[in-house]
Amino acid sequence: MFHLREFSAGALVAPLNAGYNRFMPSVSQTIRVKVLFFGRLKEVLGCAEESLELAGNANIEAVFAAYVARFPQLHQYRSSLVASCNREFAAWNTALHAGDEIAFLPPVGGG
Repeated sequence: MFHLREFSAGALVAPLNAGYNRFMPSVSQTIRVKVLFFGRLKEVLGCAEESLELAGNANIEAVFAAYVARFPQLHQYRSSLVASCNREFAAWNTALHAGDEIAFLPPVGGG
């Protein structure tokens, strides 16, 4: 015999909801950023700007790494570059958000 006191609606629902998402494939979020290149970098890439799609947890270093993967010669400039995010100097580990503008700036020479 079935007694309502022994089984509550919550007891039936909780096990059904627990682990529901485990059957859903994880979807990684992506962001799109605008990337600007100056000086010699612009010559290496053949363009002054591009749009790039990255994982949602990306930082400036990941942006540069994506371009080094496509243009290995960029690696030689890494130690002398300055990065900016939304027109402000930024650390290479700065987290990015959709719509950010990233720029890589080589040292300025002259005299």
